[in-house]
Amino acid sequence: MPDERRNRERRAQARRKADRKVTTGSKLDLILDVTRRLMSITDLDALLRDMAQATTTLLDADRATIFIVDRDKNELWSRVALGTGVGEIRLAMGVGIAGTVAATGETINIPDAYADPRFNPEPDKRSGYRTRSLLTFPMTGQNGRVIGVFQVVNKKGGEHFTTDDEETLSSLGASAAVAVENAQLLAGQKRLWETLIETLAVTIDARDQQTAGHSQRVTRYAEVIGRAMGLAGIELEKLRAAALLHDYGKIAVRDEFLTKPGKLDEAEFAYMKAHAEKTGEFLAHLEFPHDMREVPIMAAQHHERMDGKGYPRGLPAERIVLGARIVAVADVFDALTAPRYYKPAYTLEKTLEIMETMAGDHLDPAVIGALRKNIHDLEWTLESLKHTWPKPGALGVGRVPEGPGLSQRDEEPKV
Repeated sequence: MPDERRNRERRAQARRKADRKVTTGSKLDLILDVTRRLMSITDLDALLRDMAQATTTLLDADRATIFIVDRDKNELWSRVALGTGVGEIRLAMGVGIAGTVAATGETINIPDAYADPRFNPEPDKRSGYRTRSLLTFPMTGQNGRVIGVFQVVNKKGGEHFTTDDEETLSSLGASAAVAVENAQLLAGQKRLWETLIETLAVTIDARDQQTAGHSQRVTRYAEVIGRAMGLAGIELEKLRAAALLHDYGKIAVRDEFLTKPGKLDEAEFAYMKAHAEKTGEFLAHLEFPHDMREVPIMAAQHHERMDGKGYPRGLPAERIVLGARIVAVADVFDALTAPRYYKPAYTLEKTLEIMETMAGDHLDPAVIGALRKNIHDLEWTLESLKHTWPKPGALGVGRVPEGPGLSQRDEEPKV
């Protein structure tokens, strides 16, 4: 009998040992899988969300928050706190448990949060949640500095986090740090690119008070229309860039024509129209990212017409890209709703009435349909941008044009 009992115990021990091997092997496979996945994510928010989810799975935890160090503000921030239902969190460096880990680079493993004086119970009081165990681990970058912090809450099963959990988090942390630094680098490059485009647009608008804020407004209107037509992601980014840069060719237009308050004569009008072609030529010198190569085309085509009578190339409708059609509608919408030298700000009702007459021959009817469908969003955007309009009375802004209907510039060049 004793021998039989000992044999049963040996078999049970062997099974437990085998189970541990399977668990360890599965965990290593999961870490490798997570690592591969992290390296493919370039959006920082999406990356942090994936890291938080992977951490809770690997450590069998209830919740996780991934903090990133903001050295300019000497803070930690996170927009991903699984299970908390809160928005962005910001903490001072050196304050609290996460702040201490960020400042010192040391791991803090607390089996009983309420027994540790560094733990702040206020969030629990507000949410009704009960924090028990807490593991807070530093994420170290290539330069040896802490770039972020993992904070994992409540080991499931009522247990506390172990040294094995710390080792698991260490294995994940190395690859996570590389992924975070790559995402931050890409985000920085993207922001640099965006500010460059915005600066180019501002320099054009600044040449003439009548077009103050024009590129910014056209961009906002184009975004509203683009979303209404189902554009998202990189397609919306291309549209935004093209709208910001659609008038860049005006840098080559002399002030005497750009700011002339009256009607342009035939030679002046022909000269003015050249700005669309110049836009494409100038933008061709910029090295756009591969997935943004269509931007110069979209920007240069915004004066083409559906009937093929536009400029600079007189393209038929099927050769005008969708982004250019949207920018064209947004451009006319701003030309009509904002005051200019040669016209007052038209009401929204009159603007829609005029634009409906332009659908088909001049503007894409599908884009006009999207504009009308989302007119409430456009109206709200218009109201929010009125502060960018040129000031009433400045250099003749808002003077009513002679004769009924649209001015020459509204009908054609829309400058």
